[in-house]
Order: sequence, then C-alpha cells, then structure tokens
Amino acid sequence: MEKKSSKKNAFRASRFFVGIFFVFLCGCKTTRIYVPGEKKVVIENIYGEYYAIADEYFKLKNYSKAAEFYTKSASSDALHNAAIFNAARSFALAKNWDEAKKIYLEIEAADGENFEVKQSLAYIYAMSGEFEKSEEIYKGLIEANPDLCEALVNYTIVLLSQEKYEDAKANLDLLKEKFPDEEKIKSIQEKITAWEESNAPDDSAEIPDELKSM
Repeated sequence: MEKKSSKKNAFRASRFFVGIFFVFLCGCKTTRIYVPGEKKVVIENIYGEYYAIADEYFKLKNYSKAAEFYTKSASSDALHNAAIFNAARSFALAKNWDEAKKIYLEIEAADGENFEVKQSLAYIYAMSGEFEKSEEIYKGLIEANPDLCEALVNYTIVLLSQEKYEDAKANLDLLKEKFPDEEKIKSIQEKITAWEESNAPDDSAEIPDELKSM
C-alpha cells in the first residue's frame, strides 16, 4: 500500500514539474537571449550596409547620396577611416566644398603627411576661390616632389588665376621640359601669350606726316 502511494506521489510530482517546465518554455518562447557582444556585431553590420549603399551610389555618380551614406557608416570602428575619406571625396565630387574641406582638414590633423589629402585640399581651396591657401599647398607639394605633373599643372593654373604671370611662365617652362605631352600646356601657353601681347610695348606710333613722303 505504501509502495502504491509513493509511486502515485512520484507520478504527480513528475507531472507537476513537466507542467512547470512546459509553462517556462512557452513563457520564454518570445524572449530574446543575447550573446555578449552580439549587439555591437548587429550595429557594425548595419554600418556595413550603409557603406555598401554608399559604394553603389558612388558607382552611379550620385555623389551627394554617396557622401550621406559614407558619413553614416563612419561611426563604425572598422570602417571609420575608409568611410570618412570616401565621404570627403564624395563631397568634393558633388562640389560641396565646405563639407569636403571640413573633413579633409580633420584627416590632415590626424595624418599631416598624407599627400593625397594635401592635394585634395589644395584643389578644394582653389575651387572655392581661396587661391593663396591653394598656392601655398601646391608650392610645398612641388618642392617636396618636383615630378608631380598634376600638382605642377594645377599650381600653374592657380598662379594664373591670381594673375601671377611671371611665376606661371616659369612653371610653364618646367612643364614643357618635364612633361612635354601634358595636354594643358597649350591652354596655359595661350593665356601667358595673351598676357605678354597685352603688355608688349606699343610700336605702332604714327609716323609724322612730313616723313611719310620720304
């Protein structure tokens, strides 16, 4: 009799615990259990998606949208450097000089020896009419590396924009010597020639009438 009673109690207890376990499972059915660090991985994946979207916009030459999504993805630890650089480049290609300049200056503050950043800043300063700043950077780039054709061309154009024809002419001579096939030599030469002609002495003074019959 005692055996039957103990078996019965054991059976009831097992049913009770199974019921509790079932309720527990049902209650946890919609509960999310996060693995440590999982949230950060999810966020990084979102930034990765932003970066991929930016790349697609860049390929389509929609530079404003590309800049927007590169900026969003720049909060990523892994993507920050590439995203911020591409954002600056996209802003420049979209002719948003102020935003491009702001980001490039931040990059320059962290990496002052970056040639590409300096060249980009020189170009942006020129395009936004800050010719003296542009000239200063281009001059430094050429002094550090005289074989930079693009920098020498742009430096010469910046000098012409400030009507510094003598300096531009000296640069033109360098271009002809080092990069004779550079296509912009012709247009630079035309501007300098026009300046020389406009400043040439006037040899067309009229001859006095009494001398014309001689």
